[in-house]
Parts: sequence; C-alpha cells; structure tokens
Amino acid sequence: MSFQAEFERFNENYPIQTMQVNGLTFNYRLGGKGDRTIVLLIGGLGISDAFYRHFTAFAESFTVLTFDYPAETCRNSVLADGIAGLINALELKNVFLVGQSYGGLIAQVITKRHPETVKGLVLSNTGCLDSDMDEDAMNAMLQMIKRLKKSILLVKTVPVPMLRSILIRHTDKLFNQGTPEVNKYLTDLFRYIYGRLTRSHELKMCSLMIDLKNEQEIKKDSFSHLDKRVLLLLSEDDNTFGEPVKQALIRMMPNPVVNTGISGGHLALLIKTDQYIQAVTEFVKGIEL
Repeated sequence: MSFQAEFERFNENYPIQTMQVNGLTFNYRLGGKGDRTIVLLIGGLGISDAFYRHFTAFAESFTVLTFDYPAETCRNSVLADGIAGLINALELKNVFLVGQSYGGLIAQVITKRHPETVKGLVLSNTGCLDSDMDEDAMNAMLQMIKRLKKSILLVKTVPVPMLRSILIRHTDKLFNQGTPEVNKYLTDLFRYIYGRLTRSHELKMCSLMIDLKNEQEIKKDSFSHLDKRVLLLLSEDDNTFGEPVKQALIRMMPNPVVNTGISGGHLALLIKTDQYIQAVTEFVKGIEL
C-alpha cells in the first residue's frame, strides 16, 4: 500500500478532533482500546502525523492520544499544564508518556509538574533536564540551545520553500539504514510532513526548545514515584545530544530499563518502527498497575 493510501485510511479511522484547554487549542487524535493510555509526544518537528504508523499499531492494545503542539504558547510550563489538562479532560487513565527527542523533554516537564497524571515514561533519543547533571552534560544541552538560536535566524530569513528543500536534503541523507521499501516510505512521509511546515510553526518549535533552559531545575526526586516504570530507548548510533547527556538521563531516572539496541540514529523509531513498537508495547504491558 502506498504512503498516501495508508495515511488516508489512518485519517479516516482516527479523525482530528479539537479541544480548548487552558487557553490552548489542541488538534488531537484519540483511538484504540485498553486500560492503559499511551500519549505520543512528537519531537522537534511538532507534527504528530509522523507517528501515524505507531499510533495505528499501539491502538491495537492501548488507548492512544497524540496531537500537534498548540500555536498559542512557546513556554514549556504552559504547554505541560495544557497537556495534563487535555489528558484529564478526556478522562484518560493509566497514562504512559511516550516521547521522542523534544517529546521526551516535555514529558519530563509534565511529570515534574503533574506527577499524579503519569504512570510511566518511555523516552527515546532525548535530552535531560536534571539540574544536578555534570558539567559535560550541561554544556551539551546549552550547545543545543545555542544551535537553536542560530536556527531561528535561518527560519526568519530563508524563504519557506527553500527551507523545506534544505530540510528534505538533510533528512534524505539519514535514509540509508533501512530497506529500499523503508527508505521510500520515509521519503514520502517526510515530504508530506515538510509540506505542512510554516514559518510560524518552525519559530514556535525552536522557541519551545530554547525555553527548555527555564526548565533545567528538575530534580531526580521528581521521578521517584516511577521506580522501574521508565524505559529509555537510547540508540548507540545517535549522538544528537551526546553521551554525557545520555548518561545523565540514565542517572536521573529511578532504576530505568535501558535499551540501546535499536539502531537508526536519531530517527531509529521510524527506521526500525517494528522494533520500537515491540519494545514499547512489551514494556507498557509489563508494568503492574
């Protein structure tokens, strides 16, 4: 089945719904079944449809919620409160936050601010907001923020069609670890995703990630209620945040399960989708409620 046909079926089965929560507009998809809820938190792309295959697979076993990040805020504290409010408004239970990259970082903010909402965490190829992380890890996170500030200048000045072309060329270089079928699927997916990008959306996502510097006071104690309820999927071949940050994240979480075996760099969850889905499914099902 082609990407277009597959996505059209997904769109029919799980249509976008809209809800206003705490002054934020959430365009979300909700579906599936089960007494456990997976909240899929997209990374820096900010367009949740990149996870549509994951959504479909998880919906066979769990209730699944995902959404694009609302346009109204560039503050992670406000976003985290809004996401918790959406979860509560939808009366979702036994919630596991499943976050990739930036999604893993906002998951940490949500857990700190609303621990009662979160039953478990799955964080993949993401950073760390531990206020006690060592100097190397802290410097790596600060360097990421500096790069994002440069990205804002690029987004403000480069015409959007040219920006899309730059992103497509960059992403295409990453699609060399899968089968030809997987690479074709990823190429079609990202051309669709990048086709939806706007200047305002990109500026919002960069600003959200820069604002993470205001959230770096999280303590290890914020996660103490999640002992053995955290899965870290940290690909050995992903160096986006760097080894010091990976180790800081492992130290911050209480007795986490650490899986480094899903290869594919920063996009491992898309390149090795089946392995990712299996690892998350087995972990969530294995947690005693």
